Amino acid sequence: MTLYRLLLLAFPKKSRREFGDDMEQMFAAQAREAKASGASMVRFWVDAFADALWHGGLERSTELAAAISRFVDAARRWRWWMQALRQDLRYAARLMMRTPGATSIALLTLAIGIGANAAIFSAVDALLLRPLPYEDPDRLVMIWEKRIAEGGVTNVVAPADYLDWSRMTTSFESMAGVASGTADLTGAGEPVRLFSASVSPAFFDVLRVRMKLGRTFRVDEAAMGRNRVAILGHGLWQRRFDGDPAAIGRKIVLSGNPHEIVGVLPQTFDYPDSAIEIWTPLALEGGSQPPSRGNHFLSVYARLNDGVTPDQARAEMDRLSAMLSEQYPESNRTHRAAVVPLRDELVGPVRTSLLLLLAAVGFVLLIACVNVANLLLARAAARRREIAIRAALGAGRARLARQALTESLLLAVLGGVAGLLVARWGTGVLQQIAPRNVPILGLQRIGIDPRVLLYSFGLSLVTGVVFGLLPAWHFASQGLSDALKDGARSRGGLRRRLRASLVVSEIALASLLLVGAGLSLRSFQTVLRTDAGISTHGLLTTLITLPQARYQGDERHAATFQRIEERFKAIPGVKSVGATIALPLTSQDGRRSLEIEGVPSTAEAPTRAHPRGVTVDYFRTMSMQLVSGRTLAVTDRRDAPLVAVVNETMARRYWPGTSPIGRRVRLFDSGWREIVGVVRDVRHWGLERPVNPEMYCPMVQLPFPFMTFVFATDGDPASLTPAVRNALHEIDPDLPLSNVRTMDEVLAISMASRSAAMSVLATFGVVALILAAAGIYGVMSHLVSLRTGEIGVRMTMGARRAEIMRLILGEGLLQAIVGLAIGLAAAVLLMRSFQALLYEVSPADPVTLSAVAGVLIATALLACVVPARRAMNVDPVTALRQ
Repeated sequence: MTLYRLLLLAFPKKSRREFGDDMEQMFAAQAREAKASGASMVRFWVDAFADALWHGGLERSTELAAAISRFVDAARRWRWWMQALRQDLRYAARLMMRTPGATSIALLTLAIGIGANAAIFSAVDALLLRPLPYEDPDRLVMIWEKRIAEGGVTNVVAPADYLDWSRMTTSFESMAGVASGTADLTGAGEPVRLFSASVSPAFFDVLRVRMKLGRTFRVDEAAMGRNRVAILGHGLWQRRFDGDPAAIGRKIVLSGNPHEIVGVLPQTFDYPDSAIEIWTPLALEGGSQPPSRGNHFLSVYARLNDGVTPDQARAEMDRLSAMLSEQYPESNRTHRAAVVPLRDELVGPVRTSLLLLLAAVGFVLLIACVNVANLLLARAAARRREIAIRAALGAGRARLARQALTESLLLAVLGGVAGLLVARWGTGVLQQIAPRNVPILGLQRIGIDPRVLLYSFGLSLVTGVVFGLLPAWHFASQGLSDALKDGARSRGGLRRRLRASLVVSEIALASLLLVGAGLSLRSFQTVLRTDAGISTHGLLTTLITLPQARYQGDERHAATFQRIEERFKAIPGVKSVGATIALPLTSQDGRRSLEIEGVPSTAEAPTRAHPRGVTVDYFRTMSMQLVSGRTLAVTDRRDAPLVAVVNETMARRYWPGTSPIGRRVRLFDSGWREIVGVVRDVRHWGLERPVNPEMYCPMVQLPFPFMTFVFATDGDPASLTPAVRNALHEIDPDLPLSNVRTMDEVLAISMASRSAAMSVLATFGVVALILAAAGIYGVMSHLVSLRTGEIGVRMTMGARRAEIMRLILGEGLLQAIVGLAIGLAAAVLLMRSFQALLYEVSPADPVTLSAVAGVLIATALLACVVPARRAMNVDPVTALRQ
């Protein structure tokens, strides 16, 4: 039987499945009969073999013929479909060329809508949708210090806490601390100030970075005195070392200390702070002092162990934090750890803004679709007799609807191609206006790539279907008799209602965008009106850092900065000069634990402040107002009693209802300081951020190796830059100026995020307003043409021209009011979801809603004026003849 089963392979699979078992049983019965009758078994098998080949071949040839027939039929149908498609495309192209003006307007409208969507999608894709550019990114987290009593959950970490975490935890494969700063690079061309980062040796293991050249840091290099090695960013290696592999092992000087280049990062390495160009080991141990628990400045990155979830890691970090709190109650009693997925940390600051922009461009595209649908409906109305003839010749409703959809899809695809040019321009604008004060990972990836091209193509097809449905329905629904009767009342009334609904939808969509733009503008204006506590006009700022190798010790730092300040005061055109370790509006932070005489510090009410080392003239230069007491004086020398000036927030928080003058405070690493004055609050963290307790100490009593100098002048502050540089080089020719900016520029940078969002939303709002006005004009013009006969009858019956004007304007106003009611209600509900982007402005802000309503009603009336004037000038006799 096995041999017969092989013979059955001659039959098609379908036959074997249906009849194979029966054929085997029949063959077995015949074989038994042949053997019983004594017939020749050889002849029996030869007959069986021939029978199987013959009948199996016949069935296979029949099956093959059927398959060929089906293929031929499918090919014929495909050729028919393709021929019909080519005919429809050629016909659609001829129609578009026949009306170049209307076609150009439609293409421009679609290009704006599709291009804006593609540009915003490229940003959403690069920043929100794509995985982080690291290996196993879902296992990467950031660990912050959490202080629930103070309302802070993402505070920087103290070095000692980080070291304890890294040694005690079992949830993480590796953990690394990062401290950002600056470094003066010499020994490789002209001296230059670079943004740098000191990182734990495990940092590159956490992110799984493979070097372009050389190696990463060794564990023994994370100690004082042994950390004289550096890793170059790819851009710095190309720019300063011409991409020479021999740079590995070369000596350079960073801030006066010699360093050996041990590695070069790959070009593909992406770090949130793209300004950082050079990396050095973070040396926390091996010095004369143990790692600090009171000075917080580290950002901590970590990689979860296999099988460990973020929740498990949080539970362990909570346990470790509680242990450290018991072990070090003075510094850690209110500290806990916050474990945040790296993706949430990087994407969080921009997610809401991008989603709002994506919604905005979606509304722009919907308005564009309504406009193009209106245009195609007008064209369809003009082609009613043509459609009637085609229907009379046998074209069915499906064929007519397919022709309309083909026309709309061709228009949409061409609009999408033009939209790519708009998108290319838009992505460049997005990169230019992106806020520089917020690290954004993936900003450089924003652009036109295959994903954006695929999105644009799909969006074009969807758009073509959306605005092509109404014309297709119009073609398919009108009967032959209706098409031959231009004056049919029911159909004309239906078209008028459809056109009116288009006007309503455009007004509603435009109002959504304008409310968003208006609320953003109102928030921006409210922020601008916020008192910064300082004057920003006529001020120039620059950061000066003293290299530790050449300027060692607090006394040397203070003496050098005093000499620099005296030389700066002698520059012609300078009214006054002051200096601070942390410039207002920059969010530069340095909070410390504080002991207040007579005020206990508890876990529920910890006492902390942000100390600022400043020079005597800093308050006068920044126009800071004194509330009580005095400011700092030249008599507050290093050997004099320690003093401080506090801000109003600190005075209210720690001495409510009383004056802090004469009270004493003590930082964790210094003696008691007497408070000698109170100054008005300064918006250090930005105009829209709350003010924290700040205390200003004389620079000579709280020295730092870096200071930001501020110059007050009556003229253009930027023009002082050459004189300031020359004056500094008279003190030390190797000291570079860095971060040279006017205070107006600092203020603009602090508001860059809000300014960028407002600018983009305002642009979309204006575009929506223009598109809506064009759409209303087109609809009302066509409605007037549909009602020419009616207007003629009215005028024949005695209607005056002013009444006709009021009739048309009244209809337009009614549609605008209905659209406004729908749009404003929807806008208020929608903006509640984006409340976090508003600043002291309600989503139902009456000023914004009133302004939007006024603008849109005025726009609608203006768009109706020309059609109304045309209706006024209708000749009754001509209208009645038509």
